Amino acid sequence: MIPIAFLGTSIGAGEILLILVVILLLFGAQRLPSIARSLGRALEEFRRSANELTRDILNDNPPPRPPVPSAPPADESSEEKQG
Repeated sequence: MIPIAFLGTSIGAGEILLILVVILLLFGAQRLPSIARSLGRALEEFRRSANELTRDILNDNPPPRPPVPSAPPADESSEEKQG
């Protein structure tokens, strides 16, 4: 089942099969391989661009480093008593 955000429901196997049959009727069996090939190329280009954008963002804004713990401040009143 594939959830659909804007419908609040899911697509089952029957609905996917119906969509595929409609696509087959609209475009014909001869053009389906070329359509699938171009869709695959488009998805690969999208993924590549998204990964590149993510890398660019992370390189420009690296995640913040945790703060380095510092030594507690020296108590000046104890130094005055000793000296």
